[in-house]
Amino acid sequence: MIEAFRVGAVSRGGTLWDGLDLAFDDGEVCVVTGPPASGKTLLLRILRGDRRPDAGDVVVGGESLYRGNAGVARAFQASSGVVPEEFPSSGGDTVRDRFRLSSVAGDGISAKERRRREEELLSMVGMQDAQGSRFSSLSISEKARVSLAAELLRGPKVLFADMLFHNAGGEWTDMLGGLIRALAKEGKTVLLAERAMPERWRLREPGEGIVKGPFRLFRLTSKGEASR
Repeated sequence: MIEAFRVGAVSRGGTLWDGLDLAFDDGEVCVVTGPPASGKTLLLRILRGDRRPDAGDVVVGGESLYRGNAGVARAFQASSGVVPEEFPSSGGDTVRDRFRLSSVAGDGISAKERRRREEELLSMVGMQDAQGSRFSSLSISEKARVSLAAELLRGPKVLFADMLFHNAGGEWTDMLGGLIRALAKEGKTVLLAERAMPERWRLREPGEGIVKGPFRLFRLTSKGEASR
């Protein structure tokens, strides 16, 4: 379980939010929505142990990420996957290079197993036969889907995805939704930051979510529908 207690954040001299209490169970999918510049990316970084909150604390499995042994945060990050909103320049790196790096981070997956799972995961996100493509040449949608597939290679216990559905595009909502529901059924925790709930999910369940500071949190059922 990931728990945030009275968490606050300051950016550019101003308070973005303060006093947030949050909890995410194993096997849960939660969509955090909010307007631009509300601090969604910052919240994900704090929950992952990347950025110390300006107030409060984050506890994972009963241990603080910020108060005590620094190894707790490192271990949690090593067991987590991240799909960022923006993709820095990768030079001449190919899609295959992305998977190679992920396999190293995943405690050394063998080359044979990596190739097998690479083909399988890329096919699942509609990017089959893209292994030799330069990552920098891909569209935003393709980069988002390749990044997701590469992170899933090492089997993260928690997945943090920033604007994944927005970047991937509406035509991929159902496919990505099915993939994320499958992760939840395996006991993985998935935290998504989006400007708004994917429209297809909102049509299935018109709940308004839970208000937390500038955010709305939508917790999804096993069918991918938003629970009130």
